[in-house]
Amino acid sequence: MSWEEILKKEPRRRKKARKKRKKAKKKKGGGQCTRRTGKTSSSRASKKYMACVPNGKGGYKRVHWGDPNAKVTGKSGNTGRKRNFRARHNCKSCKGGDYSARCMACRDW
Repeated sequence: MSWEEILKKEPRRRKKARKKRKKAKKKKGGGQCTRRTGKTSSSRASKKYMACVPNGKGGYKRVHWGDPNAKVTGKSGNTGRKRNFRARHNCKSCKGGDYSARCMACRDW
């Protein structure tokens, strides 16, 4: 085979080595808050609930609240426990647009 034939011959294409993509690990409560979400179970072991709420600056933040071992009385229930909880957390000062963990807990009670 002459060098002219070699040059005319189509060059061999090398196979590109494919890079293995690492699979993203799924976090239990991971990701960023991009919109308002409802109350769900918390990804933190020491908290009962979490939600994505507006932060007042145009964005959203994730709030975790609640004792995982406590039973929330809700609208009815032990009024003595409820009264003490609301006094301890100063629930009177929570306004409608306040999305702190304290005020979210007050809404549950």
